[in-house]
Amino acid sequence: MDSLYESGAPLPFQPGAETGFSVALIGAGPASLACAAELRRRGIRAHLYDARPLPGGLNTYGVAEYKLPLVESLREIEMLSQLGVDFHFETMIDAIGLAELEQRHDAVFLGIGLGTIHQLGIAGEQLTGVTNALDLIAGYKSGALATVPARVVVVGAGNTAIDAAIAAVRLGATDVHIVYRRGPEQMSAFTFEYEHAKNEGVKFLWHVQPVGIRGDEIVEGIELTKLLSMEDGSIVPEPGSEFSLATDLVVLSIGQGTHTGFLSEPGGKSAKVQLERGRIVIDRVTGQTANPKFFAGGDCTNGGREVVDAVADGKRAGIGIAAWLEGQHVKA
Repeated sequence: MDSLYESGAPLPFQPGAETGFSVALIGAGPASLACAAELRRRGIRAHLYDARPLPGGLNTYGVAEYKLPLVESLREIEMLSQLGVDFHFETMIDAIGLAELEQRHDAVFLGIGLGTIHQLGIAGEQLTGVTNALDLIAGYKSGALATVPARVVVVGAGNTAIDAAIAAVRLGATDVHIVYRRGPEQMSAFTFEYEHAKNEGVKFLWHVQPVGIRGDEIVEGIELTKLLSMEDGSIVPEPGSEFSLATDLVVLSIGQGTHTGFLSEPGGKSAKVQLERGRIVIDRVTGQTANPKFFAGGDCTNGGREVVDAVADGKRAGIGIAAWLEGQHVKA
């Protein structure tokens, strides 16, 4: 892809002959971008709506700058614009807005990703100096965050937690800890990410759990307790093992919630699509939901997997939407 960008060559395919159909795509992450490309190749208008000022979803705002610079998002806009994709940035879609888009377009694709980072549910989370990994990384990448305090604690041990810890180091932190309630063999981060973090000077505390954040208006430290692994696989606090770790910034990275509340009908009635544990249920082959006019793909359907999975979902859905619209047209 770098070679293609640098060559200045046009895309190796062109938009298809216009069909008169149009699709609204909610969220401009990898799934929606892939879906939009497939739709345009088939002559279907694609209108992308996103609350942020740039496309890419977590690629843009949740993956550290040293892995994926913001310039990638600008390239995505340029390439998809060549295909005639229409972008509507800084546009929040609520239940009423979704109903309007449903009326205006022939189909709707939901590529809404996941919601906000989970909270710990402990005392002190309201203090200044408590943030989450996605906000930290977004600030780092956009330049809105130029520095962080010297002492940082990241709670969680996934790839996003690793990115946040390394971003903190590169923003000037000199004492960065990752704390995790299980051991390194259970962490969800890739091994090479773990090794990278250690090489950057990040320190790891295993089998510990936060029980409180202390400070007078601003964070001064985090209270931790050691955990014991039981024979049945559960983990329990070790009596008398509590200790305190001084810190100026606590970064939460313990998974994301779902973002499907706006899918309810205006007035709070039943959801427009079938949900299971907060995830949108789809036909994995076509991306179609129980509501035939709605399709979906990416993290909002699988709970959070790799970028390549989201792209594959979007591509399949684009093909599925085109086939469904053609079938509807023939029936009409």
